Order: sequence, then C-alpha cells, then structure tokens
Amino acid sequence: MSQNITPATGDVRAVRIVWPMNDHGAMTVRVESENEVRQVVECESAEVRKTLERLPAGTTLPLKMESVGMRGNAWRAVELVDDRRTTDASSRTEYRAEQKYAPDDEVNEQREAAQA
Repeated sequence: MSQNITPATGDVRAVRIVWPMNDHGAMTVRVESENEVRQVVECESAEVRKTLERLPAGTTLPLKMESVGMRGNAWRAVELVDDRRTTDASSRTEYRAEQKYAPDDEVNEQREAAQA
C-alpha cells in the first residue's frame, strides 16, 4: 500500500479557490491533483496576499505552499508560480467574477467527502 505524503515545505500544486480570502486573511483551496482541501491561513509576503485576495472562487493557479507547523490543515502561501496554464474563473462561463464561493456542486462534494 502506497501513501501519498505531502512534503512539509514548499510544494507547488495547482489549486482551485473554493472560498476566497476572508477579512482575516484565510482562504480555502482545493489541490486539483489530489482533490485535497487546504486552509491557507498565512502568506509569505504582502505581494502574495494582495494577489490572492483579489481572486474569485473558481480561479485555478499554481501555488507554492508550506505547512504551518502543528496547526492541523493550515498552510502558508509562499509564492505564486508563473505558469501559462493559470486560469481565471471570470473567463469561464460557469463562474462569475463577483461570486463569493464555489458553486453548490463543489460544496456538496466536500460535504459528502467529509461524511464518508
């Protein structure tokens, strides 16, 4: 049986924003390749924070993250990786730029996974 172990520091993953950044600087992202939900609670720099706080739910981007010690599922956004495959949800027809959270089907998927 193989285990998928996430490196403790500096892993770059394509993430989709599920809940955009709130007033406390926290946001929820889904790691696309593993269907894993992470709570981003810190940013390495003001530049990273300013960029992330402008992005709506549904935006997919490559993000370098590191675990924040013993705080459970808490992550620090270290760097936005330059990648031409980055997509903005506002360019997709199923999302709207003013949307404050992920579509209902994604929220329901998370609830079902949590109950399983």
